[in-house]
Order: sequence, then C-alpha cells, then structure tokens
Amino acid sequence: MRRIAVTTLILALTAAQSMADGMIFWREEIPPKIPYQRALILFDKGTETLILQSRYEIPKGDGNSTLGWVVPVPAVPEVATMPADMAWGLFMGLSEYSRPRITIIGPTVGAVLFGAVAGLSLLTLLVCLLSFVLPLPQRFKENRGRLARYSMLGLLIGFPIIILRFTTLRGSLGVDVIAEQRVGIYDVSVVRSDNTEGLISWLNKNDFKFGDRDRAAFDSYISKGSCFVVAIINPSTGEEERRIVLEGLAAPLILRFPHTNPTYPVALTGTGGFETEIVIYLASATKMTANDRLTLRFAGEMHKGLSRALLSADIDPEGFFDPKKMNFPYLCKFKDRLTPDRMREDIIFSEAEDDKPYREHIVKW
Repeated sequence: MRRIAVTTLILALTAAQSMADGMIFWREEIPPKIPYQRALILFDKGTETLILQSRYEIPKGDGNSTLGWVVPVPAVPEVATMPADMAWGLFMGLSEYSRPRITIIGPTVGAVLFGAVAGLSLLTLLVCLLSFVLPLPQRFKENRGRLARYSMLGLLIGFPIIILRFTTLRGSLGVDVIAEQRVGIYDVSVVRSDNTEGLISWLNKNDFKFGDRDRAAFDSYISKGSCFVVAIINPSTGEEERRIVLEGLAAPLILRFPHTNPTYPVALTGTGGFETEIVIYLASATKMTANDRLTLRFAGEMHKGLSRALLSADIDPEGFFDPKKMNFPYLCKFKDRLTPDRMREDIIFSEAEDDKPYREHIVKW
C-alpha cells in the first residue's frame, strides 16, 4: 500500500515538499522521518562528485505531494542523475564489497556458558541436599542454605536462556537563479542568495516549506557562499517506476563541484529533529577519515568494477563521467546513525594518518 502511495505521490505533482540533503519538508506541519541516507563521493584533485540518495517515508493520508530536494554545495555544481534501479545495483555492489567480517559465537559459546552456569548450579544444589545424609564438612553444612539460594538463581537464569537460544535458532527576493536544467526525472535549479530571509521566502513561494528551525542552517551555508541545488521530481509520461524510485530510494542526484576536502552536507537534515542513518562510500587517492563524525567500517583497495559501473550506467546528461578521470585507488566506507545534534555541521573528510586496510569485524551472539 505504501509503494502504491509513493507512486501516486510522485506522479501527481500538484503540491510540494522539499528534501535537504535527504531531509523532506512538507506543506503539512508533521515532517516525516528520514531513516536512511547513502552516498558515493568521488574525490580527485580538489573536485568532488557526490552521488546522493535518501529513503523517505510518506505520511498516511497524503496522496498529493511532490518530492523535492534542497542540497547545499560549496560552489556552482554540474548536475546529473541516473535511474533508481541502476543506483540500486551500484550501491549493492559497494555494500557487498565492503561488508564486515562477522563471527557468530552466540549459538555455541552462549549455550556453553549458560549451560555451565545451569549445570554447576544443579550440581551444587544436589550436593546441598546430600549434605543432610553425607558426612560433609561442618562449614559446608553451615553455608548450604546460601549455596542453595545461589544455585536456584543460577538455574532460573541459565535454563530459560538456553531454551530461548535454541528456540530462536529454529525459528526576486535577493535570490540569484544561476542555472536551470532538466536531468532525468528532475527539474533542477541552482540558486544563491546573500540573505536567509530572501532564500526561505523564495523557496516557500516555490511550494517548499521551511521555518524558523531551518534558519540557522541556512545562515551558516549562506555565510560560506554556498549554492543550493533545488530539484523537483517530475517524471516524463510513461516513465517506469523502477527508474523513478526503488525500495523507497528515489533516483540519485549527482553533483560535481570544486572543493578542498570531500564534504557531505547534513546541517539541513539535522533541523528535522530525527535520527538519520548515513552510509557514505568515499573513493579517493588515499585513505580518508571523517574526523570522529562517522565510524570507519571499511578501508581498502577500490572495487575494480566501480568505474565500469558508472561509465556503463544510463547517466543524464550523457558523457558526464570521463573515463580518463575515473582512477580512484582507495575506497572507504563510513556508517553511523546520527542524532540531530550530531548533524549541526556538515561532515568534512581529510586524509588519514596511514593507508592501512581495515574491515569491520562484528561479533554476534
């Protein structure tokens, strides 16, 4: 039912909302939760290419809204897109390549541990009972009551956990419009403003919904001279659903712009008041660090198929990726669930102190 609602919403195009680097703003006063964002950043010699996707949720009862994005970038970008299904394949490949090493110890060690506790408790209780008839030391007889209570507690804890474990196993406002273009399913405007009031007024006049809680984030971006990419989903008649949205992820925006360090914009996302899970793949010449903003999950040699996947994808506009500029030797993966407080500032990456490979090791019970 939700998937049908999403399709109807995207194709209706009669009202509007906006997404700030993955965050959705609505006409209604109840903003939806954005649980997940993912991005691939290609960084080479001061040029960043950001391939950005967000999963979004549609509030019940809404059948008439347009999905839009507002993404702040530090300079006027080149803009492109690719179909949602091709993006799904790209990120699936990156996920498989960088997946953590998992050791599952619960079914064995857990069962042995709790089995030992239960067995020892049972043995102690049995000895306590036999002490009434066997010639055991007087000190043991004096403390058998306490030992019996501890043994009963061990049995009460150990056996239920073992049973549960094995059961589980079974089962004009001062806004400069710099560029306007059509890419894929998006109508895109790149705008710049020298004052927050004018920018918010312009966005709201264009059917976006921003308020006072977003003002500080806009102030920060404007003070840095940032541009804002405003993209509205407007698919052509007959566009296949899988090219528009797949598993709740709309076709990605692809933005290329000059910048000193790789950057991921999250400040506007943080104004929504929700925790957001963020996954970022960063392809570059060296190992990178998120400076304690995100946890490193993988670092190593670049996936050999990444360049081929991007060059063979149906990118709009055609020829956006130059085969001669697709050399990214190193891949890092960062992932965390961030609270609004942790998204007050954009995430800026820098070179790590070493190039040692790393793969996350997860131990599961």
